[in-house]
Amino acid sequence: MTWFISFAGCVIGLYLWLQYRRRQRELRSPTAAHRLGAKHIGQALILETPINGTGNIRLGNRQWEVRGPNLPAGAKVRVTGVDGTVLLIDRTA
Repeated sequence: MTWFISFAGCVIGLYLWLQYRRRQRELRSPTAAHRLGAKHIGQALILETPINGTGNIRLGNRQWEVRGPNLPAGAKVRVTGVDGTVLLIDRTA
């Protein structure tokens, strides 16, 4: 009985360790969900709706939260950075 409990403990421990390692590998991946905004830096956009400090914009097949100056609809903007999952934008000339 002691052997069975030891074996079960090792199997469970190994399973949890492998799950932890897989999650860490995904977080370090350059294509991880929390890093996807970095590929949009430098991209020029035209606002479809006005923003007042913060707002939303559709980019590709995803809705992104954006932060930047107060801008009307139709303003030309450029993505200048990423803060977590928020795109930072600024008006272009």
